[in-house]
Amino acid sequence: MSQTLSSHPTLTPNLNTTLRPNATPSPSISLARSLVGHNYDSLLAMEPLALFLEQLDTDHAETRVDAMRRCFVVANAIGREATLTKLIPFLAKHIHARTDLLAELSNAAAVPTGTEEDDEILLILAEQLGQMVFCGLIPGHRALCLLPILERLAGVEETVVRDKAVESINGIIPLLFVEHKTVSGKEEEEARITCVRTAPGLILAMMKRMAGADWFTAKISACSVLPCVYQFFNQMKPNSTFTKISGFDDGSSNSNNNSNSGGSVEDTKSDLRQMFRALSEDDTPMVRRGTGKNLAKYVEAVAKLPYGKKGAVGGPIAYEFVIPGGKDETMIKKIVSQDLKNQVYEEVVPIYQALCADEQDSVRLMAVSASGSVGCALGLDGSMCSDVVLPMIKAGAADVSWRVRSHLAKDFAVVARSQGFHESSRRAELSSVFESYSALLQDVEIQVRGSAVENIARMAQLGGADLFKAHIAPLLTQLTDDNAMEIRSKLAKTIMDCCDESICTTLTDKVILQDLKPCLECFLNDEFPEVQLHILSKLSRVTRLLNQMDAVVQSIVAMTKAQNWRVRESVSLMLPHLAEARGVNYFQDQLLEVWMKLLSDQVADVRTACVNGMPKLLSVTGSAWVQREVMSRYVLIYDE
Repeated sequence: MSQTLSSHPTLTPNLNTTLRPNATPSPSISLARSLVGHNYDSLLAMEPLALFLEQLDTDHAETRVDAMRRCFVVANAIGREATLTKLIPFLAKHIHARTDLLAELSNAAAVPTGTEEDDEILLILAEQLGQMVFCGLIPGHRALCLLPILERLAGVEETVVRDKAVESINGIIPLLFVEHKTVSGKEEEEARITCVRTAPGLILAMMKRMAGADWFTAKISACSVLPCVYQFFNQMKPNSTFTKISGFDDGSSNSNNNSNSGGSVEDTKSDLRQMFRALSEDDTPMVRRGTGKNLAKYVEAVAKLPYGKKGAVGGPIAYEFVIPGGKDETMIKKIVSQDLKNQVYEEVVPIYQALCADEQDSVRLMAVSASGSVGCALGLDGSMCSDVVLPMIKAGAADVSWRVRSHLAKDFAVVARSQGFHESSRRAELSSVFESYSALLQDVEIQVRGSAVENIARMAQLGGADLFKAHIAPLLTQLTDDNAMEIRSKLAKTIMDCCDESICTTLTDKVILQDLKPCLECFLNDEFPEVQLHILSKLSRVTRLLNQMDAVVQSIVAMTKAQNWRVRESVSLMLPHLAEARGVNYFQDQLLEVWMKLLSDQVADVRTACVNGMPKLLSVTGSAWVQREVMSRYVLIYDE
């Protein structure tokens, strides 16, 4: 019976979603027992949608959860039209009734709450609805009917449900812009035209309801959705108009489809900016924190900067820009006109400054992390950034809350490079930024120092050798001797990044030998293998300088006998690079026997590392030397 029931269309596991019940669900037995009044034959004969509805209607919590997990499978089984005309309307009414009942039971009419099973059902539904659109079952121009359900889910009390609903909303909204999209079929074209005509008004109505909700949960979600909505209206022609709609049918008796007077795109964007300002001034700290968390994406939207690689569901694009210089800097200065700079300066910067000075550190830490996006939204204008962003950076680096300092330190390189201070005329401001960074490197809190240390290579690339030697190099000795292994490990990694030409090109060989070599020597003798491995695994980046690093080479040779096999593995890969740095004679006299012993190491990965190092050794010594000195030893090892 179990095997037969598992062949039912709605019992096919959904492989397109991340929410899976302990791998592959197979609830046939429990399903048959939980659906009262149905025997084996009737279950087998049921249509997919009918079985789904039966499962949701049962009192068995596990069965209801299982049914919702298969919502996407049911939609696939019944097809697009049945999904839109039967399944989605049912889900809208079902969720509306359930959340209303739960709200009544919890005596919080605006905030539906419930059991863990109820929250899990809502979480799964929030993801499944998004999947229906992202996977193409419901095309973007027919996805408007999903927004009322997701809006409802974005107002519940459980955070993970709200976050998933917001993620789905943000993923769907860009797909609703179908003005220039080509579709096939008369019905699809009519649906596209309807979407073009009604989507702006429906989205704006949803945004107003969320931002003006009585309870803070919907407002928090509004903070996350508003930047995406703003980007939607950025795509529309500035002089275009649309019909404002006060509500849309979500299956409730209170909703309506009344149309008001037409609205313009620019007026709508002005309304959205006023909404965000009102949210940033909300009395509830969680709402202000929501605005701080989404401030970066919001200010980028106001400046008309595009989405990042992950689109609407990704993070701020400021983290992806490669600046200063290059096509990204050119693109920013081209997109952000003087009018947009002024708009950001006048309407968004005051919000940014207020949130950075908020009494709650959970708000300040989010706002100060958006400093990089604010700089990009100001068009990398050094003068404007010096006036409004630099004071916030200084204040954040000296904030009384270590969490604020840690958040700023984590993104410090992104913040620093986005202010336009790389221009020669702004050298004083850049030096001031490095002073704040130096303070974070010396912070009393381990978490702050650790976050700051990870940015050393990128800060060196930004400031060049002069600012590196003035503000960072004097602190390296202190950081190298830090009592916290975590700090030493991160410093070892970032120091090797300073020697990577794909990350940092500003430090000369002289600076590396003078300021970084002592750190390498110290870390290779560290008591923790993790610290040693960060150096060994990337030491090939300074092969050209190893002939001037006697202590480093001696440490490498000594580590061929290290107890940790991962250290020996890294040494095995490094030895051929010593042949390149010190010459073939040195390798033959000092390292060949050591290398052959490693080739007979009891750990297979160490032996494999020696074999993997052969191409490098061959390129350095030549085939004749390898045949004469190495192959004979290989034969002996094979015979043994």
